[in-house]
Amino acid sequence: MPKLSSGTAIALAFLFGCSASYVAPRFLVPPVHAGTDPPRWEVRCVDAETARVGDSQALEVTNATGWNPVLKRFGQEGWEPVQFLRSEMTAKIDAVCFKRPLL
Repeated sequence: MPKLSSGTAIALAFLFGCSASYVAPRFLVPPVHAGTDPPRWEVRCVDAETARVGDSQALEVTNATGWNPVLKRFGQEGWEPVQFLRSEMTAKIDAVCFKRPLL
């Protein structure tokens, strides 16, 4: 495979940078400008005891038991899960935090 000259490498890096600067803004969160209202969120965290998820079911999120019914119920009420809090010792899900837009 032939080596690239330093001029060719610089030109390729320049073209890559130009194309990345064109594409990157599509993936960035737009800044909030003065005079606009940023979205406001209601946040709620539910622990396993409050959600009535037993210790034997605290690892389950895909079965009909465990956290799945809790996630479905909150989802139907407009809540979106944003964080799962796990125990370091057992990897069980101790709590789930949700958010939804304030109306």
